[in-house]
Amino acid sequence: MKIKTHIGVSLDGYITSADGLPAVLTMPTFETGRSHGLPEFIAGCGAVVMGRNTFEPAVGSPSWPWPDLRVFVLTTRPLPAGTPEHVVSAPTPEKLLELMRAADFDGDVHLVGGQRTIEVFRNINALDSFGVVLLPILLGDGMRLTPAASPPQHLRLESSRTLADGSIEHIYSLAAAIAARTSTPRTSSSRTERSPA
Repeated sequence: MKIKTHIGVSLDGYITSADGLPAVLTMPTFETGRSHGLPEFIAGCGAVVMGRNTFEPAVGSPSWPWPDLRVFVLTTRPLPAGTPEHVVSAPTPEKLLELMRAADFDGDVHLVGGQRTIEVFRNINALDSFGVVLLPILLGDGMRLTPAASPPQHLRLESSRTLADGSIEHIYSLAAAIAARTSTPRTSSSRTERSPA
């Protein structure tokens, strides 16, 4: 089981528009479940994981977004009324990871989002694949891919492909964290003073 993201990001680094719409939904070429590399990606997944803010809009919607997938939600509060019985939640990423590993499903886990959920799984070294779809659009404002003061991280490119509308799908694995640089004070070379003749 691997935990993987596949998230749309605008050219200027936003995953949502200023009004909270996921960046990929701002694309005129977007088709639910059919475009931007999602069918191929989701075919290898048996579950999805997300934060509460991403999950709540699905409750009570006309059609359940994940009919054939196990669903895991990171939240410290009880799930809202109307949540299907099979949905599993936990208050910490460590506990949710434990529950996912113990669950009965085949395939990987699609980390749907959002920003904070991606970050907490990255911080416990549980994010195996960082997939982004670079969208040919400038949003100007919105939510960025990583929060402010997020620790820097080296990534290793595993694959890249151009999609039909000019979007580019990049799949990265996480490499070593970037160590903080410390400045070393300069020391001047000592000189030996000669005694006056």
